[in-house]
Amino acid sequence: MNLVLTGSTSGIGWETLKALMPIADRVFLPVRNIKKAEKMIQHLFQKEKIVLIPMDLSIMAEVKKGAIQILEQCKEIHLLINNAGGMFPAGKKTSEGLDLTFATNHLGPFLLTRELMPALIRGEAKIIHVSSIAHQIATDPSKDFGLLKSANTGTAYGKGKLYNILFSNELKNRFESKGISTYALHPGAVKTAFGSETSLWAKLIIEVSKLIFISPKAGAQTTIFLATTPKSQLRNGGYYIKKKPKTPSPLARNQKLSAALWDYSEAVLKNLGVI
Repeated sequence: MNLVLTGSTSGIGWETLKALMPIADRVFLPVRNIKKAEKMIQHLFQKEKIVLIPMDLSIMAEVKKGAIQILEQCKEIHLLINNAGGMFPAGKKTSEGLDLTFATNHLGPFLLTRELMPALIRGEAKIIHVSSIAHQIATDPSKDFGLLKSANTGTAYGKGKLYNILFSNELKNRFESKGISTYALHPGAVKTAFGSETSLWAKLIIEVSKLIFISPKAGAQTTIFLATTPKSQLRNGGYYIKKKPKTPSPLARNQKLSAALWDYSEAVLKNLGVI
């Protein structure tokens, strides 16, 4: 099995990596900090399976370059886990002029998946998206998909997590006939470094909430379950909590919205000149 996993150097991504290493043949890790990743993996058993790919998911030019590097080394991908994400101050922009929450939580994973699609189709891959129950707080984003007018950190994050589910649904609509299966999940309230780059007020809320948070290892279990369970026992396009399919919000089930988000995402990427 060839695996691509984002967000692997902390939290549930790290626990997911350790759990899946024994069953993977090659593991491609797009990482923002190569030195940190090299230090973390040096004591892993079978670390020779790992290929580190320099990539900041919030910078589309880097995502494009990293995807090309993966495809040069791997013609079939069997499992893609879009795990990376984060909560950032509302209105914070990337060097390409994108909202940071939009770029990191949606557009980067969207571009990576899109670029890897030929190899994903050859591998009849599973694509897993780490979303959140926070998607339920999102209001209709159709007039501001790019979050350029969003002034609230929490609601912007909620829309980013809504996009994970909408993206998963649209992948099913477009690629199920080509052997692709896709899933979104809520990992639980996980005690990680999540939110470390957001506002002081949001940090305070997160720190207080950590009293009831679960461990990263516990939070990774649904991802690992989806990665290792045969497709025949899973619901393609499903949204999972605690290894069980659940019903997401009405917005998350809106097929017109998922198609519109896809079209908007491609338009932004074309404007940036990366597709």
